[in-house]
Amino acid sequence: MDHSTWPGSDRGAAVVFDIDGTLLRPGAFLQRVHMESMATAIERVSGAPAEFRYEGGDLFVNGHDLAGCTDAGTIDLVLRGAGVPAAESPGLRAAVVAAMCDLVTTATEGLDSAHELLPGAADLVAGLRRHGVIVGLSTGNARTVASCKMRATGLSGLAALGGFGDTQDARSDVARGAVGAVRAEAGARGQVLGGTGIVLIGDTTSDVGAALAAGVRCVGVATGASRAHELERAGADLVVPTLEGLRVSDLVELVHAGEAGYLDGAAPSTPRG
Repeated sequence: MDHSTWPGSDRGAAVVFDIDGTLLRPGAFLQRVHMESMATAIERVSGAPAEFRYEGGDLFVNGHDLAGCTDAGTIDLVLRGAGVPAAESPGLRAAVVAAMCDLVTTATEGLDSAHELLPGAADLVAGLRRHGVIVGLSTGNARTVASCKMRATGLSGLAALGGFGDTQDARSDVARGAVGAVRAEAGARGQVLGGTGIVLIGDTTSDVGAALAAGVRCVGVATGASRAHELERAGADLVVPTLEGLRVSDLVELVHAGEAGYLDGAAPSTPRG
């Protein structure tokens, strides 16, 4: 990680991260606790069965691929499959989320899971913070679940800001929530934060689509459900194989590419590992 100064700090800059497959290893114990808690909560509240299955970095529920899904969307998917009337779904979903969060909180209390972070994740977050960059989350996890995961991995501060999947089915709405949160934080710091000053880092084409919908930059990292060529085709501004190859200077260049007088408008360079 380099230690160059982040330019334009008076304007502000923010980086928001997806969790599973981006910061956290796919299929990690924390993710399994999350899914097991969701399955238990769904059955307790509605009686509907939810069978989660892992295939490499991919996760399925009752045969449906969950890449890019939110917690709310996953719960709705299971309830619909069980024939629950649409009018009953919002109330049941809220009850499931509450029960799931209680289960995850209990299961992760005092847990030390820093080893479940993907390589380079902790260093990148620390480097961004050293440069005064606002950091947060844009995740399909419910807020409490995200907080539990980040606490267990030693990145507890990340969950203070962001967009979460408690009630939102669409990742684009989650990303918009994250954008609103980091802009509010920038305002509290006396900074101006435009869309080009915000970078979303995620591992799925849904993350890329959400960033585009929210009007912010996107870095795709090929450590989860989507492959590098899929992330590129989806429209990511930059694609890296792992977070180990992503430097603060690469994000600086991405944020400022195309600005008058900055690198003559050159496109972001390929990060070196």
